[in-house]
Amino acid sequence: MMFIWILVAHWIGDYVFQTSKMAMGKSRHLKWLAIHVGTYTLVISICCLFLFPIKIAISYFLINGILHGITDFFTSRLSAKYQKTPRIFFPILGFDQLIHMITLYLTFIHKNALVFF
Repeated sequence: MMFIWILVAHWIGDYVFQTSKMAMGKSRHLKWLAIHVGTYTLVISICCLFLFPIKIAISYFLINGILHGITDFFTSRLSAKYQKTPRIFFPILGFDQLIHMITLYLTFIHKNALVFF
């Protein structure tokens, strides 16, 4: 059940709180990517603080925020190139989400080993 809350927080942080400026700008400007990643990480952090002990929560949301940013750095640039070609754009968007889900899951099952302080 805990992982479902992580997925809900991911959806909220990655979609609900992502503005059009963030969505369009993150592929061209690091400023918008940073704002998106910061917003996403804040949402994930709130969820984690309710689910995990403090050290695990901090490690989990920081690691996932960084990995989310790395993933979006590459996938947002790739999807921007194919924005007007739905047959290519949507599989890229789906692949982006697949990477996020795998990242969230792998860090979830290894969360106790991720504590770095």
